[in-house]
Amino acid sequence: MDGSVSKGASMELKKETELAIHTYVILELAIKSIEHDKKLFDSFQFKRSYLPLMDQFLESLTEEFKQTSKRLYKEGIKKETYQRINNEKCLYTFLYRGEVIPFVYQSVDLKNQVERKIETFLKKS
Repeated sequence: MDGSVSKGASMELKKETELAIHTYVILELAIKSIEHDKKLFDSFQFKRSYLPLMDQFLESLTEEFKQTSKRLYKEGIKKETYQRINNEKCLYTFLYRGEVIPFVYQSVDLKNQVERKIETFLKKS
């Protein structure tokens, strides 16, 4: 991770698990963002040109999200809550072995990471 998240928990998670949680958060936000943008395409005159790309992207993100969710589930990790703290921070909590593990993200960092995820996909297309 790049310092955009602070974790506060007495239980120590493996780096791979933290990365999977971080990926989960980014994918969830990317899917919501693309779904929102897709709705806006209804007003586009040439929306038929864009919709297949959006559908392909959503399918790819959703599959990656399912795989990440499955991995976290196998490790006993479940998303509990999302809460916006203010315009600058948000809080995600995950349940792991009966303990709530909070992850505090800077909103701007999450936005930038979701944009990078989207740009990475578009470069591949």
